Amino acid sequence: MTAVLAPVAGVLEAGHREGVAGALSAVVIAEGRRVHASCHGALDGPGSRALRADDLFDVASLTKVMATTTLAAQLAGAGALRLDVPVAETLPGFEAAGKGAVTARHLLSHASGLPEWRPYFEHAARDPVAGQAFLPPRERPPPPLLAAAAVRGRAIVRELVLAEALEAPPGARAVYGDPGFIALGLAIEALAGTPLAGLAERRVFGPLGLASMGFLDAARPAPAAGRVFVPTGRSAPRREDLCGTVNDDNAWAMGGVAGHAGVFSTAADVAALGQAWLDALSGGRGPIPCDAAREFARRDRTTPGSARALGWDTPSGAAPAIGSRLGRGPRGAIGHLGYTGCSLWIDLDAGVVCALLTNHVHPSGKSDKTRIRELRRRFHDAVAEGLGIG
Repeated sequence: MTAVLAPVAGVLEAGHREGVAGALSAVVIAEGRRVHASCHGALDGPGSRALRADDLFDVASLTKVMATTTLAAQLAGAGALRLDVPVAETLPGFEAAGKGAVTARHLLSHASGLPEWRPYFEHAARDPVAGQAFLPPRERPPPPLLAAAAVRGRAIVRELVLAEALEAPPGARAVYGDPGFIALGLAIEALAGTPLAGLAERRVFGPLGLASMGFLDAARPAPAAGRVFVPTGRSAPRREDLCGTVNDDNAWAMGGVAGHAGVFSTAADVAALGQAWLDALSGGRGPIPCDAAREFARRDRTTPGSARALGWDTPSGAAPAIGSRLGRGPRGAIGHLGYTGCSLWIDLDAGVVCALLTNHVHPSGKSDKTRIRELRRRFHDAVAEGLGIG
C-alpha cells in the first residue's frame, strides 16, 4: 500500500482545486524510507485521464542539479574538473569578452558575472537550418530530419555563450541564471569527450537505476516511445502547445539537451536522486563522491549576498521555498527549483528528501511566481507536519 502523509495530500489537492497546477506529483523520503507518494489532477486534452505516478514531467532547471551539477561533482571528485581553474582551459574561446578569469566554481555558484538570461533561440530561429525546429508544427520536419537543425542550433548557442560579455566581475555578485550552466554543460562535454545526455545516462541515471529520468533528444525521440508526458503550455516561438518536448526554448534550439534544462522525470526518480546526494553527504558509497558532495553542498561564503552552494541553492529570505519548519538544523538544507513548477529540497539534519513536480505553467506557458512559491511553502510545511518536525 502506498504511504501517504495526510497533510501533504491535502495541500496538493487544494493546489489542484485552486488552479495552481493541473497535474501534481510528490514523493517524500525520510531516513531512507518512502513516506509519501501521491498524484493529483489530470492530463487534459483528448483522452483526458487522471495523472499517474509514471507520467513524465519536464523538470526544467532541476536539470542543473540532477545532471550538470552531479556530473561536475563526479568529475571534481576524480580530479578531472578543477573548480578554481579558468573554464577557458577546458572550453577554448570562453575567455572572450572578459571571461578569462571565470572558473567552474563561479559558474556553479552563479557568481560568474554572466547575465541571468538571453534569448539565444531567436538567433537559431532565424538561421535557415536551425530555424527548421521553429517552424509551425505542420511545416516542421519529422524528428529524424531535425538532427541537422539540432546540430546547427547547438553550434549557434555555443558561439553566443562563448561571446557573451560579463555584467560584473567574477565573484562580485550572485545572480541566478542560465548562460553559466549552458557554458558548464559545454565544458563538461569537452572535458569528458562525450555528449551531455549520454554522459548523464551512463554516469548518473543508469548507475542509480533512474529508469524514468533522462534528456529527450528532439531529433531522436525513440527512447520516449510509449511514455506519457505532462503538458507544459504554450511556446510562442514554436507556435505550439508543448507536451513531450522541452519547455525551455534555448534548450530546444540545442536539440533538447543543455546544461540548464532538458531532463524529464517522475517524482520518484527525482526523490531518488536527492537521496543519492543525501547518502553521499552522510558518507555512503555511490556514484557521487562523498568529499565532492560535501564541497558542493557548502554555501558560498565569498560572494557578497550569496545563498548559493555549488549548483544547489540553500534556504534564504523571510519565506524560503522549503517553508518554515524544514532545513532549520545546523546542517541546513540544499535544493533547487524548476520553472515549470518543480522542486527538490533536502533537509540534511532530518534526512528528508522532498520532490514536488507540477505543470504550473500549463496552459499559458507563463509562471505565476507568487502562487507557486506559496504552494511550495505549504507543501514543505505539510511534510514537516506529517513527520512531526518543528
